[in-house]
Amino acid sequence: MPTEIEPMKARLSDPDQATAWEFEVKWDGYRAIAFCGDEVRLQGRRLNDITAEYPEIEGLGDDPAARGKILDGELVVFDPDGRPDFQLMQSRRESGLGAVFLIFDLLWSDGVDLRARPYLERREMLEGLGLAGESWSVPDRLDGPLDDVLAATTQLGLEGVVAKDPESPYVSGRRTGYWRKVKNVRRQEFVVGGWLPGKGNRARTLGALLVGYREDGDELAYAGRVGTGMDDATLTALRKDLEERRLDTIPFRRSDLAEIPASARWCRPETVVEVGFTQWTRDGRLRNPVFLGLRPDKAPDEVVREPA
Repeated sequence: MPTEIEPMKARLSDPDQATAWEFEVKWDGYRAIAFCGDEVRLQGRRLNDITAEYPEIEGLGDDPAARGKILDGELVVFDPDGRPDFQLMQSRRESGLGAVFLIFDLLWSDGVDLRARPYLERREMLEGLGLAGESWSVPDRLDGPLDDVLAATTQLGLEGVVAKDPESPYVSGRRTGYWRKVKNVRRQEFVVGGWLPGKGNRARTLGALLVGYREDGDELAYAGRVGTGMDDATLTALRKDLEERRLDTIPFRRSDLAEIPASARWCRPETVVEVGFTQWTRDGRLRNPVFLGLRPDKAPDEVVREPA
């Protein structure tokens, strides 16, 4: 059994009409791969060991159906209405909520590497295992054309869907056209390059995050300021974290500086956050951005502007 596998990634684009796509819910959580040998080991998106962070998933290692398997999926926390909630995922420790591992791919089974086999074959093998526990399950695929599944997921308040080519192999670490994500709302990760000092009741925390994305190699392009969606505890924790990463030099590209207030403070561009927004403006800024949570599972160097 391999000791690590870099997850396959999905491209943000509409699926074409020439492929008989299979559809799944796009779950709102953290990606994980479970290596189920003598005990379960969880690997994060960045190939880091996250087993200790999710003790509720340890029982997967005792499930006979999981033994000898490598499983790809998403760790999520559900709200009281049964919807995955990314903000609850952020605060699960404080609130005492447990995560659930939603499994959507089978990469290895009893000594056999399945990654070169077609997605549909892997998926049907996964469904045949009967994996089900208090903290793990195999969600159903979505039945119907793209418009119908998008309408259904929108009505349920879900983030979107992932379309998968039934004939596709599992391509580790690459964002291929074999998997396509289609979102009901616009949201993506951004890197924090600085912040604005707070005023009034935020004087001791911060007023807004200054966020950006990588463009043309190492340059950090400015995307705008994010000042809503953060509670007092988040504001305090972010201010402390950013102060520890404080910089005297400006991490954003020089051509964007005219758009950034003179009161800005700078930090090493290492903190990744998820932001929801309505659209991109013509000058490349976020319209109505809202902070959704931290993304410690995402590497800052990989954060680029996703196509609309």
